[in-house]
Amino acid sequence: MRNLIIFTFLLTLFSCKKEEFTPNPPNPPVDIITDSNLVDTTLTLAGQKWVITKISLPDVIIPENCQDTLDFENNSDYTYNNIPSLYDLDVNPYNYKLTLYNTTWGHLVGTLYEYNLTSGVVVGSKFVDYYNPSIQYKIWMTRQ
Repeated sequence: MRNLIIFTFLLTLFSCKKEEFTPNPPNPPVDIITDSNLVDTTLTLAGQKWVITKISLPDVIIPENCQDTLDFENNSDYTYNNIPSLYDLDVNPYNYKLTLYNTTWGHLVGTLYEYNLTSGVVVGSKFVDYYNPSIQYKIWMTRQ
């Protein structure tokens, strides 16, 4: 038995072979992509003029020949029928949230989609009163 243990020990001692370790060379440098065409861009209303053509409110009849003009001067200022005010256009993962301050109907908040901003048409989009979301409007508007 003793010979078997010595034989196993010697076999293990001489059969082990150390492998030489050679590190991999570093990866070559890669250019950083700075082409803005590959990056999604956020749409804006700045510099655009929109006209509200129709607005509806439950239990209130508003004439269909509404021609309220929204002239978006930059990313925060707009005029509502030539009256200066502020607005916010916030980006969400799936849509845009438009907040119009100081309209005839108060401060309004509504959802717009990329299609609305690129096509220039909003058809019956739901807007709510900023302070009382139970007051709901539907707004139709077009870009001029």
